[in-house]
Amino acid sequence: MSIAYSPDIDRQLRAVPALTELAKILKLRAVNAAVQAGLNQTEIAAAIGVTQPEVSRLAKAARLIPEVCERGPREVLLEYAAGRIGHGAMMDELANWPYTFGRTNPTGEVYLPGTWDQVERAGDLISDEDYQRLFTLTAAQRGGVRA
Repeated sequence: MSIAYSPDIDRQLRAVPALTELAKILKLRAVNAAVQAGLNQTEIAAAIGVTQPEVSRLAKAARLIPEVCERGPREVLLEYAAGRIGHGAMMDELANWPYTFGRTNPTGEVYLPGTWDQVERAGDLISDEDYQRLFTLTAAQRGGVRA
């Protein structure tokens, strides 16, 4: 017995990994905010249902790489994939994003990604049509940085 294809079921299935990744982002942000507010790691762990060493790991990540606590284009794409925002809201936010663009460090040996890289590496979170639209809209921002 075969089951007929259902776009609703497909969307529900695709939402699961997006929701999982969003939960990690939100947990990291919540831990960082709690640490900044002066709560101790044991209190934070109890409040979010994880171990104190997990809170320590998250707090360290937020301290060493503060950008991980900032909203980025990938989070917008995840919210769309998870069904938390609609297509129009996703495209509006991404079309107006103040993108940064990847570059190499002064030695030329290490690539430092920008926020546009999150769109480029979005995989199946964004359709080819939406990517092309954003690519065209950001042409002036990219201004020869990378094509």
